[in-house]
Amino acid sequence: MLNIRFGEEKDYIQLAELKWLHMKEDDMDYNETNLDGVDKETFMGEYVSFLKNESNYKIFVAEDSGIIVSAMFLYVIPKLPKPNRKSESIAYLTSVYTLKNYRNKSIGTQLLTFIKAHALKEKCELLFVWPSSKSVSWYEKNGFKNENEILECILMDE
Repeated sequence: MLNIRFGEEKDYIQLAELKWLHMKEDDMDYNETNLDGVDKETFMGEYVSFLKNESNYKIFVAEDSGIIVSAMFLYVIPKLPKPNRKSESIAYLTSVYTLKNYRNKSIGTQLLTFIKAHALKEKCELLFVWPSSKSVSWYEKNGFKNENEILECILMDE
């Protein structure tokens, strides 16, 4: 049975494993080099440590029989107060990943619906994401639009 909930510290190792799988998949699908020269155990430790120390990310998970099958992270950015403003923040959705065997079963959509409801309750004005080319249509089906112009100034290559 699928359970959608907030992520907890007990999930951090599974979340690190999901991130590793996500990067491995990106390396294969997009000819990237995320894992070149990276020791998995070292990365897992760094990832878990980051989650323990970085409280600004809200973690959302979908689990099936205790196994996290999908995860999404939300970074909430508070807005400065303004007269008559109803919203209090905007949020960046990142590290969206669902295990291959669980895709196309509406799990990601259910998890995103949970996140959107939570964000609305918290007076979040909008969610934004930098999607991969393969995921654009999924985001569009889930209410995301390519309407706002954003300007960026790249300070460092990844």
